[in-house]
Amino acid sequence: MKNYTTWLLLFVGLPTLSAFYYLISLGDPVDRTFLSISTFLFSIFTGFFISRQASRFNRVRDLVTRFDGVMSNIFRTSAHVSIDLQKSIGQTIQSHYKKIFSTQTWDYHFSHKSVTLKSIHQLLDEMVDDKKVTKVSNQALGAIIKGLAAAQDIRKSIVALNHERIPKEQWALIIIFAFIVISAVSTLSSVSQILPSILKAAFVVAVLAVLYILFRLDKLVFAEDVMGYDSANDVLDLISNKK
Repeated sequence: MKNYTTWLLLFVGLPTLSAFYYLISLGDPVDRTFLSISTFLFSIFTGFFISRQASRFNRVRDLVTRFDGVMSNIFRTSAHVSIDLQKSIGQTIQSHYKKIFSTQTWDYHFSHKSVTLKSIHQLLDEMVDDKKVTKVSNQALGAIIKGLAAAQDIRKSIVALNHERIPKEQWALIIIFAFIVISAVSTLSSVSQILPSILKAAFVVAVLAVLYILFRLDKLVFAEDVMGYDSANDVLDLISNKK
């Protein structure tokens, strides 16, 4: 999934705002001290939340990678038990990741009810014959069960992190500061002046871009191709013997 909002802001928003500021005056300039204080407060608030949400995003990205690694390991290890079990587990894992692509939502199984791990447990109960378990297959079964336990812990952690979003009242405060900053900058003199108009437009675009980045981090959709879909493709390629 590609996102073109940033490019839209740069190639459409910037020229449009520059022309607007070049042609239209919005009244007398506000006090420069008020503008400086507003900009400082906006920077402090957004900087804090971007840092916090970026750390949260990195944590989720690492957990998603670990979950995919566990799925890959379960599939490989199941071959030591039986080829039929590996084939069935592979189909279950494929269904898991194909759901991600069909819904275009990388965190579908973490935000909706998922039966992937439960299905693998059921396959172990149905397809493993205790009388035919060898020393190697017994160790493989132990590794699979540990992997399922690890995957369950990872899933719970991602679910918890997925809910650690910026509260609505804090969003309201950020938007209020952004509105104040944009309004104050817009009153600065720039009519019939090319450079001041461009600088004002660039400042406003930068503020909007900061809000957009914070929004995407908060929703965990920033760089989603890297975090979800590429990793899912890697697991599917493994099951399909492409890797």
